[in-house]
Amino acid sequence: MSTTPTAGPTRQPGAVAALVRELPRVNTPLTVLLGVLTAGQVAGVVLLPLAIGRLVTALTADAGPTASRQAWTGLTLLALALVLDIALEPIRAMVTAKLSTAVDGSLAQRTVEGALRPDGVAHLDDSDVADQLERARGVGIGAYAPGQAVNALAALVPLRLTGLAAAILLGWAGQWWMPVVLGAAWIVTGRWQEKEMARAVAANTARTVQLRHAAYLRDIAVTAPSAKELRLFGLHQWLVERFTREWWDGVVEMRRKTTDGRRHAAASVLLLAAHVVVVVPLAYGASNGDPSVGELTVALQALLGLFALGFTGDLQRRLHLASAAVPPALAVSALGAPATGATGLAATGLPQREIRFEGVRFGYPGARRPVVDNLDLVIPAGSSLAIVGDNGAGKSTVTKLLAGLYRPDAGRIRVDGRDLHDHDLASWRRQLAVVFQDFGRYPFSVRDNIAFGAIEAAATDGAVVEAARLGGFLGVEQGLADGWDTPLTSAYTGGTELSGGQWQRLALSRALYAVRHGARVLVLDEPTAHLDIEAEYELYARFLEITAGITTILVSHRFATVRLAERIAVLRGGRVSEYGSHDELLAADGRYAQMFRVQSAPFTDSAGGRRG
Repeated sequence: MSTTPTAGPTRQPGAVAALVRELPRVNTPLTVLLGVLTAGQVAGVVLLPLAIGRLVTALTADAGPTASRQAWTGLTLLALALVLDIALEPIRAMVTAKLSTAVDGSLAQRTVEGALRPDGVAHLDDSDVADQLERARGVGIGAYAPGQAVNALAALVPLRLTGLAAAILLGWAGQWWMPVVLGAAWIVTGRWQEKEMARAVAANTARTVQLRHAAYLRDIAVTAPSAKELRLFGLHQWLVERFTREWWDGVVEMRRKTTDGRRHAAASVLLLAAHVVVVVPLAYGASNGDPSVGELTVALQALLGLFALGFTGDLQRRLHLASAAVPPALAVSALGAPATGATGLAATGLPQREIRFEGVRFGYPGARRPVVDNLDLVIPAGSSLAIVGDNGAGKSTVTKLLAGLYRPDAGRIRVDGRDLHDHDLASWRRQLAVVFQDFGRYPFSVRDNIAFGAIEAAATDGAVVEAARLGGFLGVEQGLADGWDTPLTSAYTGGTELSGGQWQRLALSRALYAVRHGARVLVLDEPTAHLDIEAEYELYARFLEITAGITTILVSHRFATVRLAERIAVLRGGRVSEYGSHDELLAADGRYAQMFRVQSAPFTDSAGGRRG
């Protein structure tokens, strides 16, 4: 079916490396400063055992100038180590927090930009892209944000450098082979555990689908629209059990994979043996005066510090889990990236003559058969056309194809003789004013909800009021706390919720605001579905005023609305089966006439009953 830009394969190797590469791109000064502060912190850690070694040497030596110099040197090194630690740590923590926030903000912004960049919406129907979006949000790996990986990395890097410095000190104070043996043991056992962690993250990432299902179930439980039916139908226990099962499959299984008893036992034996191999010769030499008391003090501290070369537990766990969101975020941010800087033709003022569908075929990703198949349809500029048909006939799909949200799999859509996709889609969409069946309900002010129809224009009171009048919303704002500036969500203080009919009138007002600012094609998909009888009648009364001078496409099941159009197209099997005016189609006595009689029968029977 239709092609979809994807976010790449589901496996995303090198997550930590990707995070490290991103840091200077997000904020170079903070990254450099963090590097300098980390170096200072490591220097302080290295100075500490040297200082203690000098002090121990001074305290165990005979009193004299040499012992005094050792003591003063030790105290100086100790003071410097404490200054580096106490003075730099708060600054390092602050810089880390700022860089962490910057990474979260940058990746979130780029994810949103990437999701919005493709010309159409086909990628949002792709399950692979949906999984990438969830992983980019951290859902697929236990809700760890990438910024937490920055915090873990900022703690892990100095720890690793400290371990390396400890190895050097052990080789200097003891013997050269000691850090080799002990360091190798820590590194090997650390790698074992790190591989277990990587397998667990991979297993958990593979369960993004389950976690996405769990997140969906959670949203059902905590959102108002579904809360009523959950209680009415007694779905509480079912939902809790389903959520628990999905969450268990997606998260808890990862913890099982982090535990390998045999490997952990082997790691413990290896580390114990390595320490014995190092400590016994070190103790034996110290009993013979080599190394000295001061060198032994340094060596023992360095020996303990070598643990930093091994597995660091929760620190590495957080690093792996949180950084796993980085590659998917980068993959999503690259969605729809143009190969060249070329743009299409300007579409301002179109159509002048007609919109024509020629042999158009289209099916949604994963669908077995096309929704629209060999569709031929002509819409003269300035005319009104109603599209009717059974559910699933492709009526709403036609409007989405016209808006360029999907590309036809075959055939083409022409605007004044040129292929729609030869035009710059942004320019073409400025010529469209669309009320989709699933129109947006934006949690912003009434004014914003209308003015979004032409975001580039200044939202003057006159233009907003006129659009609201034509859309049938005018007067509703008078009952709201802040009038036009009332937020349309109860989540905000002073906000409110609209009824379904009020939302539909607001969506229509938004489209008519776009018409007022230059849109030449008005598309209404089930514009009266949520309206009461009075509001629907008022829309009929304003229809000619609303559609004057523009091309209008009306999708509806209500024939009282459909018959207002100049021409009517009946879709069946993904193509036009009947075409003509209301009277012509009734005279033809086809599918349109049948649907009209079925819908009008209750009113006809009622009128006949009253006459009798």
